[in-house]
Amino acid sequence: MRRYYILLIGTLAAACATYAQQLTGRVVDTQNQPIEFANVALYAPPDSALVTGTITDADGDFTLEGGMTKRAFLKISFVGYETQTVEARPGVTVTLKPESTQLAEVTVRANRPAIRLKNDALVASVQGSMLSQAGTANDVLRRLPSLTTDNKGNISVFGKGEAKIYINRREVRDLSELDQLNSADIRDVEIVRNPGARYEASVKAVIRINTVRHAGDGFGFDARSSWYEGETTDLREQLNVNWRKSGWDVFGTVLYGRGAYLIDSRITQQTRLDTLWQQENALYATGIDRWMRITAGTNWEISPKHYVGLRYTLSPTLRDDINHTTFNSMVHADSAFYDEWHSDNARRTTNDPAHRLNAYYNGTVGRLGIDFNIDFYTSGSTSRSHAVETSRMQEDRVVNSENRVRNRLAASKLILSYPVFGGELSVGGEYVRTHRTDVYSNTERIVPSSDMTADEWNSSLFAEYARETPIGQFGAGLRYEHVRSDYLSDGRPLDGLNRSYNQWFPNVSFGTRVKGVDLQLAYTAKTQRPSYRQLTSNVYYANRLTLQTGNPLLKPTLTHDVSLTASWRIVQLTASYRQERDAVIDRTERSRIDPKVSLITYTNLDRLPLLTAFATVTPTFGVWTPQLSAGFVKQWAEVEIDGKPVRYDRPIFRISLNNSLRLPAGLLFTLDVRYRSKGDERNLHLTDNTWVVNMGLTRSFFSDRLSVMLRGWDVFRGEGGGAIYRSPRMESYQVDRYDSQEFELTLRYRFNAAKSKYKGTGAGTGELERL
Repeated sequence: MRRYYILLIGTLAAACATYAQQLTGRVVDTQNQPIEFANVALYAPPDSALVTGTITDADGDFTLEGGMTKRAFLKISFVGYETQTVEARPGVTVTLKPESTQLAEVTVRANRPAIRLKNDALVASVQGSMLSQAGTANDVLRRLPSLTTDNKGNISVFGKGEAKIYINRREVRDLSELDQLNSADIRDVEIVRNPGARYEASVKAVIRINTVRHAGDGFGFDARSSWYEGETTDLREQLNVNWRKSGWDVFGTVLYGRGAYLIDSRITQQTRLDTLWQQENALYATGIDRWMRITAGTNWEISPKHYVGLRYTLSPTLRDDINHTTFNSMVHADSAFYDEWHSDNARRTTNDPAHRLNAYYNGTVGRLGIDFNIDFYTSGSTSRSHAVETSRMQEDRVVNSENRVRNRLAASKLILSYPVFGGELSVGGEYVRTHRTDVYSNTERIVPSSDMTADEWNSSLFAEYARETPIGQFGAGLRYEHVRSDYLSDGRPLDGLNRSYNQWFPNVSFGTRVKGVDLQLAYTAKTQRPSYRQLTSNVYYANRLTLQTGNPLLKPTLTHDVSLTASWRIVQLTASYRQERDAVIDRTERSRIDPKVSLITYTNLDRLPLLTAFATVTPTFGVWTPQLSAGFVKQWAEVEIDGKPVRYDRPIFRISLNNSLRLPAGLLFTLDVRYRSKGDERNLHLTDNTWVVNMGLTRSFFSDRLSVMLRGWDVFRGEGGGAIYRSPRMESYQVDRYDSQEFELTLRYRFNAAKSKYKGTGAGTGELERL
């Protein structure tokens, strides 16, 4: 690794030697809060000719060319503030004072579109729009185009995959954070479909949430209570507190959640092993999860250019999570009745206290930007399962098992940025160390016990450069990752499983404007390493004919992605072509112990091409603001099944229509409709079209301090549907029904609420996802 660090230092030294002819600075208000979109103009003597101009970014920063001219001066202006004229010098900070003149009533109409293309992202404006009254950050994301949410709350970008989410540049490691953030505190949301080299190579899409900057000192709090009623009852209770004084920011959050769930599935399964086995299975599962998150932290604004902070999150042990599953099977062999089984499984999971600690420094020294983070994380859980399986024709079985998992992670990340040749060069590195133990034991020895230990080291270096040119904005990046994995079974190394990877991941993008249309063309190379669950050698028991396990020999998936994005007024278009190498799919094998038992596991598919296209239009008609999105994803997959190639290439179409309607008496009515068609995904064929309808009514009181929200989720029970899974030796058809129909009542009260200015971004986020 030494030569890569020498290369990094050399690149940085070259950057430091090329800063001439540039001027950077910052614009703030009298409370030292940055002012975005302030106009900055550079004038040169002797005739005060305008040289160039720009506007400030979200941090109040600006960069100008030609800043070293003698006796040049800057003129800075912004609506509602007094215009300032100052000497042009490097690193200047300009403070704008509010205008003292009292103006008559003024109506300001914004021409900026609700969704626009900016740099590497599609940006959705939230502040001042209907989305500001959506409820929480989760509710905002559910209503944005091309974003989808699964039953676990994970957010995905259509055609790209699961997204990494940031709030004010800080990684969201727990999705409950999205429920803690009020939509009224969000300025905008950036959807990055082709993340650059500064992000881990496993990150396929990024969502950046930027909040409104609150000025002033003092104490504030935000309390919320939500009740969800359907076939089950869910609760969310949270309290956020914040105190600011003279650059110090102390904050804390307590969140309690209770989630009950229901899964009702019907599974028809045919397995071709020593004979043709046919199963008619009925699965019914219920469970209750309880969790608590306690977060405390502090942020110190040493100056407008230097921030340090510390954030600690504790997930204490509450009552055990309880799951109860019944699994009934009617079994035939070569169409003749073989047996009938009834399985009753009770699982109790005890979660150890989980600890997360993040410390950061974010600032600038001269024109050098520094962003440094360190992270530590520990967690664990123990699941005990007791299953009683009764048989009509054979002996009954009792299966007792225990699964203990322990995780540890340490990570650090450094990003340095510097203006070079009229653009910005960013270089950095990241180091992640992960340790995981996974012990599975079965007292009856119906399935084998195992004791797996996984150690992984991930070291990376990256560089990015972005510059505005006369023909458009150019960006390029390169990331190098060295990954080493060691696996132990019962304390002994596993032959062939201890591997090392050395990979380079390039990205390049170009954005321009042609006749009022913003265009961006981008290419990225990414990887997706299998989760530890997919790599485990533990064997899990379903019934006497079906077991499930992982595959320690899985290869990482390598993805090449080319995307084109266009934005014109209220219309946005995106299209991408993606090629996945060694994509992970399900596979069925014959058990080596018993020829009539099938083993469901994972394997790699050689290649998987995908084409995605999506369009969004966001007009406004008086009090009605609709948003219509439509798109499709089509894959070309071929899977060999019993010696014959089977193609999976039917496209999946998605359509969404979100409606916001302002009613009299301050009421806001929302009606959202989502449609997904039949089609193919990996080696699954989705057999049903699904329609999901959500609606809500919101009213605020006491100058928006109290808000009351009543909503209905999946009002007509459209969630769920069926899928056909084919694999060598097996074909199954499964239909799922969830308790997705719920009615929600939420009360939220805000008192002088001010969001924390915490700027930590975190490190090792990809490994946290795999854990």
